[in-house]
Amino acid sequence: MIDPVQLFNSLPAPLQELVRFIYSEPFIKAAIFPGALFSTVLGIFAVWFERKLFARVSLRIGPLHVGKVAGILQLIADAIKFISKERIIPDGVNKPLFVLMPALAMILSLLLYAFLPFGAGWIIYPSDIGLLLFFLVTALSPIPIVLAGYASRSKYPFIGMSRIALQLFGYEVPLFLALTGVVLSTRTLNLEKIVEAQVAVPLAVTQVLGFIVFLTTLLAETERLPFDIPTAEGEIVFGWQTEYSGVYFLMIQLAMFEKVLAFCFLGAVLYLGGWLGPPIPGVPESITAPFWTILKGLLLFTFVALLRGVYPRLTIEKVLDLGWKYLIPLAFVNLIITAGLSLLAEAGMLPL
Repeated sequence: MIDPVQLFNSLPAPLQELVRFIYSEPFIKAAIFPGALFSTVLGIFAVWFERKLFARVSLRIGPLHVGKVAGILQLIADAIKFISKERIIPDGVNKPLFVLMPALAMILSLLLYAFLPFGAGWIIYPSDIGLLLFFLVTALSPIPIVLAGYASRSKYPFIGMSRIALQLFGYEVPLFLALTGVVLSTRTLNLEKIVEAQVAVPLAVTQVLGFIVFLTTLLAETERLPFDIPTAEGEIVFGWQTEYSGVYFLMIQLAMFEKVLAFCFLGAVLYLGGWLGPPIPGVPESITAPFWTILKGLLLFTFVALLRGVYPRLTIEKVLDLGWKYLIPLAFVNLIITAGLSLLAEAGMLPL
């Protein structure tokens, strides 16, 4: 029988360092959980889950035959199909930008997971300003979309690019105000400490208005129905994605699902208590903590996916009116209420 320790000691020094790096905690978190492997597999699962859910809402079957369990392998078959397709680059496009933007969108979506805690210590990049870093990456996410629409040099991508710019830049204001309410209540930008501050009651209960604003901006930031006007296939073919095909289109779709899942996990952390939940008999807390975070995040994703089969697409005028006329005032009301409750708590008139 081979002794692992003896085998390791027989390796050259560079290989020993590589093995140590692969088995190190930072690498496992970044590459496996909650990093690249976990987020990618979960993104693929989310595509299948949404298709099955939307099919049930529409009284259809959905993916069925590929894979023994409810067509679970249909997404793998679709991915292979997209990868094997010809990568078409239309004449007249800005080729460097056109090719690089799907990859940049994918990188920014995956980068969001670096700041999300799935349990005590289960975070890739712990930081006292984790919430601010998440918002920073979110603010950068429109850049590859706008550049992709510009690089396509076609009228439909240009219209979609204009719509996404108006929508995302407008809805980041109420999103920031909603997050400010969380920070004001918990006195921290550290996402792990925000979860710990919800031991008594989740912030979705004490900040109902802020939670509503967050959920609405989540839909707008991730281009989900009824806020999918930047693609609007019935009006502008497929918006800023019109000229993309094959693996480029696959990367864009996966990036969009990764982003919406990251926002759902953020909502679970900020408003639903993250990994706080009843203990499961016989299961160590180190396992139950990520379980509760993932479960709460998937419940939010189920809500987001259900809206696809319930609400029609809004017009650009209604989208902008909702953001500027209603969500921003609602977020300010939430801030005023939160500030008042915090002052009463500091004065000893309310329990901390």
